[in-house]
Amino acid sequence: MIMYRINNRDKSYPWKTAFSEIDRTLFQEDGRFLEIFNLWIDSDYRRQGLATYLKLKLEEEAVKHKVNLIYTHTEEHNDHVIELNKKLGYEEVRRGPIWDSIVRISLVKRLK
Repeated sequence: MIMYRINNRDKSYPWKTAFSEIDRTLFQEDGRFLEIFNLWIDSDYRRQGLATYLKLKLEEEAVKHKVNLIYTHTEEHNDHVIELNKKLGYEEVRRGPIWDSIVRISLVKRLK
C-alpha cells in the first residue's frame, strides 16, 4: 500500500509541517509536489521489490500531474527505508522533529 497526495509547499497548514524548512528552490515554481505519507508492505511480501515498484509507479503519477518533486520522510532509525530511498535517487534535505519529539529524515527526489 502506498498513500500520497499532491500538496503545495506554499500553502498555510493548521498543523506543523517540515515543508517550510526545506529549501524553496527545490520545489517547482507553483510550490506543488507529491507527498508520500504512507508506504507499507505486509511482512510476508517484503524484500521482493514491491516497495521499489510502488515508488517507481508513483513517479509516473507525479509526471502525469506535472509535478517534478516527490517528498517523503521516515524516522531516523529506519535505516532500511532511508537506504531504499537513497538507492532510488532520493536525497536527505532535513533532519529533526516535525510535530513531536521523534527525529525524522525528510527526503526528496527531483524528477526530470
